[in-house]
Amino acid sequence: MPKIRFVSSLGCTPCLRIKRILSELQADMPNLTIEEVEFTSPVGTKLAMENGILYPPAVFLNGAMIAKGKIDANAMVMEIRKSNEIGT
Repeated sequence: MPKIRFVSSLGCTPCLRIKRILSELQADMPNLTIEEVEFTSPVGTKLAMENGILYPPAVFLNGAMIAKGKIDANAMVMEIRKSNEIGT
């Protein structure tokens, strides 16, 4: 089961775009879990420091960062779908 951790921030327009795409993907893949983490929270700050994230958004798939900053949505979706196929 694919697990997404999505690092976002209030007022972040690119974050809203990625959040919408992830929600649409989740509707298509009911086994997909999504956890949204605020960039400035303790968890968000730790993820940012450990992974060189200077600004949101960032997307982690099963613990591995797959996208950050200016995100190529098509590549991100393909990576998540591929993970779902491997996991089934």
